[in-house]
Amino acid sequence: MSVDSEILAAIEEIYAAAVDESRWPKVMQDILTLTDSVAATFCALDGADEPRFSTFITVNFEKAFIDEYIQGMMAHDPTVRHIIAHPHQRLVHDSQFITEREKDRHPYYDWHHSFSDTRHRLAGMASVGDKLSSGITVHRTRQQGDYQSRHIQRFELLLPHLERAVNLASRLGTFGAIQQMTFHLLDANPLGIIVLDERSRVVFANRTARAFTAAQDGLALSTKSLCLRSQRDNGKLQNLIGRALSLSHGEETRPVGTMKAHRPSGKRPLSILVAPLCRAPFILTWARPAVCVVIADPEREDELPDEVLRTIYGLTPAEARLAIKIASGTSLQHAADELTISYRTARTQLATIFRKTSTCRQGELVKLLLSELRAI
Repeated sequence: MSVDSEILAAIEEIYAAAVDESRWPKVMQDILTLTDSVAATFCALDGADEPRFSTFITVNFEKAFIDEYIQGMMAHDPTVRHIIAHPHQRLVHDSQFITEREKDRHPYYDWHHSFSDTRHRLAGMASVGDKLSSGITVHRTRQQGDYQSRHIQRFELLLPHLERAVNLASRLGTFGAIQQMTFHLLDANPLGIIVLDERSRVVFANRTARAFTAAQDGLALSTKSLCLRSQRDNGKLQNLIGRALSLSHGEETRPVGTMKAHRPSGKRPLSILVAPLCRAPFILTWARPAVCVVIADPEREDELPDEVLRTIYGLTPAEARLAIKIASGTSLQHAADELTISYRTARTQLATIFRKTSTCRQGELVKLLLSELRAI
C-alpha cells in the first residue's frame, strides 16, 4: 500500500471514529504507521485551573505508567503545559519548546524514562470548547530519533480531518449525554409521557407510560401508535393528536386539549393532556417529535420520603411520619390511629410541625408538602 493510500485509509478511519468511539485505537495505529512511531495517546484535556483528562486512550503504553501519569505526573509534563498555554496551536512538536539537554535535566523525563524509552512527541490538537482540547499524540524513542519533515508533513495532512472528527465526536457525545440525562429524568417522572412523531408513531414512552400499557387497563401502545381501548375515548384522543399535529409546525406549544380515558377495571379514569412540540429543524434525523401526550393516574399514591422532611424541615422521625399521613389526606384522628399514638400526642406533634414548616393550618401544610412532592 502506498503512502497516499495509507493516508486516505487513515482519513476514512478518522471520520468513522467520530461516530464510533471504539475505533479511535485503530486511528492511532494508522498514525503510528504513517509517522514511524511506537506509541500513541488520544485524550480530551480540560485546561482549567487544575488540568485533567476527561478521556485518555493509549496504544503501547503500560497501565502502571498511565495510572501514575494521570494521577499526578501529567501536571509536570512539559508538553501538556505547552498545550494548555497555547490552546490554539494545532501541531505541537516538543522540540519546538524543549531541547534534548533540557529533557536530560527535567524531573518529568527522569520519571518518564523509568517506565518507557519514548523520547520525542508530535501532537495534533483541536479545540472543542472553552479550555477543552482533544487530539492524538505519537511518540518515538531516543534510538529512533526525532520526527523528520516527512513524518510531520504526513501528520499535518491528517490534522484538518482529525480536527473535524474530534469536533463532531464532541458534539455527538454532548448530545448523547444530554439525551441520556433527559431519558433518565423522564423515566423518573410519575406522569406517563409519550412522544409521537409527525405520523403519530411512538418515538418515546417513559417508564410510567409503559406501566400503564402493561396493566392493560384501557391504554394500548406500540411503536406504530397510541390508542385507547374505548372506541369513543380513542376517537377523542386521535382528534386531539390531529389538532396538535396541525400546530406543531409553528412555535405554539400550549396544550390543545385534555380528556378523561375510562378504564375497564372501574378505576377512576386516566387524565390525558395533548400538546404540540416545536419540530427540530434538522435535515437528517430518524425521529421528528411532534406531539407530547401526558397521562396522569388519579389512583396513584405518591409518598414523601420521610428523610426529605427530616432534612429540609428538621422534623423528627415521628413528626415526619405524621406529616406524611396528613399530606396524603388522612384526618388527624385517623393518622393517630394508624400510627398507634393518642390524638393528644398527634395534636402536639402537629403544632410542632406547623412551627417547623412555618405553616398555620392543615390545608397550608398539605399544600407545602405537595409542592415538595412535585420537586422530587
